Amino acid sequence: DYNSYEAMVRAGMQRGVAMGGDLPTAHDGAPTFMVWASKDPMGPNLDRIQIIKGWVENGEMKERIYNAALSDNREVQSDGSVTPLNAPVNLETGAFTTDKGAPELSAVWKDPDFDPTQQAFYYTRVIQLPTARWTLYDELNAGVKYPDDVKREIVERAWASPIWYEVN
Repeated sequence: DYNSYEAMVRAGMQRGVAMGGDLPTAHDGAPTFMVWASKDPMGPNLDRIQIIKGWVENGEMKERIYNAALSDNREVQSDGSVTPLNAPVNLETGAFTTDKGAPELSAVWKDPDFDPTQQAFYYTRVIQLPTARWTLYDELNAGVKYPDDVKREIVERAWASPIWYEVN
């Protein structure tokens, strides 16, 4: 029962695995992750939380990105894609969009492709909405002019340390 912040934290502390930790060998199905992120108070809202899973298959490193939480009532499409938000930076002022995204995102996610015989790692990545890149601030504040192909926006990301699943 995660009806309160306190209950959620208590359950995580009692039954969870912290970033950088090892998941116990699965005897009862796929691992389940609880993810939760809050925006920087001075930055733009969050776009999504992703879980990245990595493993080695036939000697080759593989990776898959799962969208675990999305802002603005979006859903993951059957092909795994997500409709992007139209949240541009104002190129005249450098201001970011404030009416889209979410100040906080959370989700409970279970690996739909889990193989208990395959070693894997999982980490969380949080993506915020675009902000002005330093090049745009140079143009606005110092009169610098960059070529048109120079980016003026950036999408910042934060990520967690991996959690490891090892087969015993």
